[in-house]
Amino acid sequence: MNHEVIEKNVGLMAVLILIVVSMGALVEIIPLYFIKNVTEPVDGLKPYTALQLSGRDIYIREGCNNCHSQMIRPFRAETER
Repeated sequence: MNHEVIEKNVGLMAVLILIVVSMGALVEIIPLYFIKNVTEPVDGLKPYTALQLSGRDIYIREGCNNCHSQMIRPFRAETER
C-alpha cells in the first residue's frame, strides 16, 4: 500500500490508526489479566502507619523526591541544579 493513498484518504488513515492503537492497547492490557503477581499482595507487606503516611506526604510536597530518587536525569539538568 502506497503512503500517498493512505495520506490522501482520511477515512482509511483513521481506520488504520484505530487498528494500530487497538493492537497496542491489547498488547499492554491483556497480559495484566494473566499475571497473578499483579493482583496478589506480597507476603509480609504491611500498610504504612499514619506517621509514615504524613512523612511521605511532606517528602512529596517539599519536592524531595525530585533529587532523592533513582530517576536518571540528563546531564544538562545536573549542571543547572
